[in-house]
Amino acid sequence: MKEKLKEKLEKMIKKCRPQKGKDKKIWIIFIVSFFLVMAVSVVIITVSKKEKVVYRETQVIKGNLAKRVTESGSVDVGTAVQAFDLDISEFTGSGNFTFGAGNAGSQDGGMMMGMVQGISDSGNSGNRQLEIEHVYVEAGQEIEAGTPILKLTKESVEGIRTELSQDAIDAELVYQQALTSQKKTDAEAEGEFKMNSLYEAYSQAEYDETVSALTEAVEEAEETLTETEEELADAQEELAEKEALLTEEKKVLENALFTMEGTDKENALYWWIIAYQTADDAQEMVDTLEDEIEQLKEDIEEFGEKKAENETALALARKELESGEITARGERDKRDYYAGNAQEIYDVATEQSAFETETAREEYENAAGKLEEFDSLIIEQVISAENSGVVTEVYVSKGDYLTQNMDLLSLNNYDEVTITVSVEEDDLEKVALGNTANVTLAAFEDEVFTGTVTEIGDAEIDSNTNKTMYSVTVTVENTGNVLYQDMTAEVTFVTGEASEVLYVPVRAVTEEDGAAYVKVREDGGAIVRKKVTAGFTDGINIEIKEGLSEGETVLIESKAKD
Repeated sequence: MKEKLKEKLEKMIKKCRPQKGKDKKIWIIFIVSFFLVMAVSVVIITVSKKEKVVYRETQVIKGNLAKRVTESGSVDVGTAVQAFDLDISEFTGSGNFTFGAGNAGSQDGGMMMGMVQGISDSGNSGNRQLEIEHVYVEAGQEIEAGTPILKLTKESVEGIRTELSQDAIDAELVYQQALTSQKKTDAEAEGEFKMNSLYEAYSQAEYDETVSALTEAVEEAEETLTETEEELADAQEELAEKEALLTEEKKVLENALFTMEGTDKENALYWWIIAYQTADDAQEMVDTLEDEIEQLKEDIEEFGEKKAENETALALARKELESGEITARGERDKRDYYAGNAQEIYDVATEQSAFETETAREEYENAAGKLEEFDSLIIEQVISAENSGVVTEVYVSKGDYLTQNMDLLSLNNYDEVTITVSVEEDDLEKVALGNTANVTLAAFEDEVFTGTVTEIGDAEIDSNTNKTMYSVTVTVENTGNVLYQDMTAEVTFVTGEASEVLYVPVRAVTEEDGAAYVKVREDGGAIVRKKVTAGFTDGINIEIKEGLSEGETVLIESKAKD
């Protein structure tokens, strides 16, 4: 119908179109006027149409809301490197054991250390080498886990295995000796603990006894010195008395001799005899006194020497008392310390022994584990692939010698799949390391993969939008190895959540003067506004904290033209 009308209109215009210039101008004016009239008519008709308000019902739902940010990226498959990480180094052992808890906790603080005979205290794996006899794989080859990748020479494999077996035997011997040492240490620690516990009872008594003995020695020295000083004083006093008496007797002797010389023996015999007898007695007394004085002087000299000796002895006794008291106090304090810390000293001794035993046990298990790992990794001289994938590079060749942590080959690692997307700065605060993300791919429309944020790059300015963007790397669980390089993917980050809340569509809520409202229909059919308290929104739905109940009906307003 429209095509026929259009065809008629074209024919009519063609017939009416003028052929001359003047007519042509008139014709143009006519056409312009015609279209102006038509446009005005359309506007008038459009304005004249009335808008009609319609309402759509929706229910209040209880559930979870989540705000999400979705960005696009592409799959990047990682690379796995298989290395020879087998430890074939020589067993060294700690070599050290503590014999005797008493040494660890004794006053001397000593500790005896021993070594197990026949075990080297230093080792290396420099002379332990595995030689490659053949390499089975090459770059570009697709392999499965368990595929043989290289073969080692029989001589090198058997040689290393023999040495690892001997290591396990040596390590077991060390462990057994550590167990024996621990038993001895524990027994001695128990005896030391009991001895230290007894210190508390007699440390003060021992101190008092020591100080008392030293004090008695000082007192005895003082008494001896006092006696010597008294004897010296008595001798000096007696000497003074003897010397005074000697002076008197010498005077008597002098007078008697003078009298004898002046007395006539014949005429005054009696007086001469008296004078003679007096002189004789005086002489005898002088001689006696002189002998006694000489002896007293010798005695005084001896007493002086003895006094000096006694003074020295007293000084030494006092010094010994002073130093002995300090020593005794230190010994008492030390014994009190051992008594107060007897349990701790015991624990240190036994724990050290237990630690060394545990170390020896771990070293034994490590040596045995190295042998076990060797047998599990190298089967009939062959090392096999640990993962499946396409070999990207082979790092070893025939004749090479393997060393620990030496790379063997690399291949695509479908277990390590990442997707890098750009996230705006405003959304980055919700995208933290370790957060989970949902990944969808066009090739798997109905499947959602789980990813984890593993890296966040530095800020960059997008030259097109002038926005600050961050590159976010998400590592994806590639279950079944279905994800391949450069597949297009969408990564969705949950930036906000509200669990078990009431919500309605955002369009059902209006705001006025800072308050939120919804429209409901009353029983009589009238539509009224109802005030509510709104909360979290995911952009499509909004939480209703107060004002509505689950299942209640609200209205969404829209306008339609008649």
